[in-house]
Formats: sequence, C-alpha cells, structure tokens
Amino acid sequence: MSVHYRVGEGMSFATSGISSSGYSESALRFGLMDIKPIQVIETIKKFGVKFRRITRTFESLEPSKSFSDLVYFDNEAIFGSIEIPKWFDARELVKVHSQNSIEGYEKDADLQREIENVRKAERKGRPLLSFTQFMRQRFESKRDRYLEIEAHRFLTSNFPFSVYNKFVVLDNTYHDFLKILEDIVRMHEFRASTSRNFRMYEKRIDEMKRGISPLIEQFDTCAFSCSRLKKYISIWNSKDYKEIFYPEFLDIKNVDFSVFEKLGKDCNTQLAETRRLLLRYNPEFLHRELDSEDPTTKMFGQLVMLPQSSYSLRS
Repeated sequence: MSVHYRVGEGMSFATSGISSSGYSESALRFGLMDIKPIQVIETIKKFGVKFRRITRTFESLEPSKSFSDLVYFDNEAIFGSIEIPKWFDARELVKVHSQNSIEGYEKDADLQREIENVRKAERKGRPLLSFTQFMRQRFESKRDRYLEIEAHRFLTSNFPFSVYNKFVVLDNTYHDFLKILEDIVRMHEFRASTSRNFRMYEKRIDEMKRGISPLIEQFDTCAFSCSRLKKYISIWNSKDYKEIFYPEFLDIKNVDFSVFEKLGKDCNTQLAETRRLLLRYNPEFLHRELDSEDPTTKMFGQLVMLPQSSYSLRS
C-alpha cells in the first residue's frame, strides 16, 4: 500500500497541532484580551418619534499590538532562545515563520470576520462567546487532520514516539483549554449582558478577562515551549528556508541530543503545569485523562502502526 500525503498550507511539522494554523494562540489573545468595552448612544427617529438607542460593543486597547506584532514577538523569542544552524540566519527564520502565519491569517476570512464581529457596534447577541465557540469548532473540525500529520511525521523520522506523543497531548490539552475558556466566557458575558448600568457591564467584562488571563498566559507558555521543540527539530533537519516547513526526513542524529532532551523536558513540564491548571478550573477533566479510550489517542495509535515505508509527506 502506498499513501501520499501533502501537507496543506500552514499545516507542517513545524506548525502542526496547536500551531497548525500558526496563529491560534495569538488570535485568542487578540480577540478576547486586547479589547475594552465601550457604550455607543445614538438618537434615532422612527415613525416621527425620537428614540435613544444604547449599544455596547468593544474596541482595541490603546496602545494595542497588531496581530503581526504578536506573531513576530513569539518567533523572535523562540529563535532567540535556541541554537541556529550556521546555514540559517535567525532574523530570516523569524521573518519566514511570521510571514507564513500572517499570510494564513490574512487569507482566513472566517477568522477575521469573527474577530471583527467582536468589535462591531451593530453586532447583537454574545460576540465573545461566539468567537470562543468558533475557535473551538474550528479546531475540532481539523483535529483529525492534525493527528494524521503528526503520525505521518513519525513515520518519516527516527525520533522516538514520545516526541510525537507530546504533540498529541498538546492537541488534547488545547481542546480542553478551549472548552473551559468557553464556559468562563459564557458565564461572564451572560452576567454582563444583564447589566443595565454600563459601569457594571465594564466590571463584568474585566472580571471575565481576569478569569481567563491565567489560562491564556499558561497556555501561551506551553504552546511556546512545544513550538520551540518542533522548530528546533525542523531547522536542524532542513537545508534551506524552503524546506523548514516540510523537511524530507527528520533525523535525530542532526540535533544536539542534550539540547533536544532539555527542550523536550521543558515541553513536558509545561504540559503538566497546564493540565494541573485546567483541572483546578474543571476537575472533571481528570476522568478523561485516565480514559484509555480517548478517540484521538486510539487514532494516532492505529496510524503509527502502519508501515513507515508506505508514507511520504509530499506527492
């Protein structure tokens, strides 16, 4: 059996899983944290009678960081903290990875629309909850594909299975993170929507941001740590900038094992810290951690049992 698998746009080893799109973490911060509530009061005339219409919406914090600023900041931190092969330039790696994420974001009309909806005065309902649900549903719709990418990468490498298992755990953790985030946003936005006084509305939104801030901060740290491990493996198995998103083969002999081991331990530590934090928010997730029937784990196990020689990443 011969199966050929092409890594789609923005869907490579270096950016798979939580970073498969290259902008998931930054988009959440951009859509939920870098905002402040505002109240718009308008006088409208209907059937000859004047009415006052009050609309509550959001605007970007001042000064706010653009999406591209957030992406560049993350990549500068990653490539500034690992050794770079002599045939690469750290600044160029930052540029190439950042532009890949930014281009993906600019082409993602659905995501941009959801973020814009948060900031539109005419938007009704619960825009923060809608945005969070969109991010969860988006991830769930692509989750199997992310898993397949990790499995195929495992089959075209000689790295230990534990490396790829980290990234599967990261995906599972991200999914739980999104569901907990959704619950928090739902509760606080509902309370805010029932506030007649704008000052109380602002207070409820601030409470929401304080509630989700530790979660987003911890997951940012976790995603950074695991992304750094992925990118370290990728650049040391690439000959040029064109190859960094899809190296032909991932050879463990190309990396400094002591560095690789250190980055792997840091990724494990952050995953454990993130899981502990999620369990404090919702202890029910402990039962699923002990459930060996987790569908994603089973799927990954089935994929990696297939013969390594039957797969390639590019057709």
